[in-house]
Amino acid sequence: MRRKAVTKPGTSARTTARAPRQARGRERREQLLDAAAALIAESGLAAVSMHAAAERAGASIGSVYHFFRDKDQMLDALAERHDAELQPAFDRVLQRTDADWIAMPPAEIIEQLIGWAIRYFVRHPDALATLDLHDKTMHGEFKALIDRVLRAKLGEELGAEAATTLDAVVLGTLLFTREQDPRSRDAVVAALPEMMSAYLVVLEAKAKRDRR
Repeated sequence: MRRKAVTKPGTSARTTARAPRQARGRERREQLLDAAAALIAESGLAAVSMHAAAERAGASIGSVYHFFRDKDQMLDALAERHDAELQPAFDRVLQRTDADWIAMPPAEIIEQLIGWAIRYFVRHPDALATLDLHDKTMHGEFKALIDRVLRAKLGEELGAEAATTLDAVVLGTLLFTREQDPRSRDAVVAALPEMMSAYLVVLEAKAKRDRR
């Protein structure tokens, strides 16, 4: 989920922002991040600056620079905050066995794989804005998960085909929703799980015919 590429899981290539030790400092840092998130939600990533975040949070510019070296480090901190929220849910998905996935109906597979994550990004525009959709490590892990699940559910050939299609649809949807106003974005997100579930229903029926 990271904004920038990492060298390996758990090791970031970026410089970590200052982590306050005192409760008051942690609260002030969170207020600044909340301010940056609100600016993104209202006006997009370009609206964020150190001065704008300070003004929105009712803080001095000096306090912003106390916690963050520059705008990029502040945006990285936003991405890290969402990483921490998303990781437990993603870990639960990874822990499911092939037998679990095979037993699931198509709608539940879509929900478990991507439905929850897409809704999270829609609710938190700053998470989507700071997400590096071109991070090859992150994308590779996601593609590998989809590939494993759909091969287990549909068989090798059909599962690989479905995984490639779903991966492209998800990536395209995230890119699309980054650029759209909330009404268009929400309509797409609401329709996407049902569309992908219907696609899996058709493929599951085909896989059953092929096994006969």
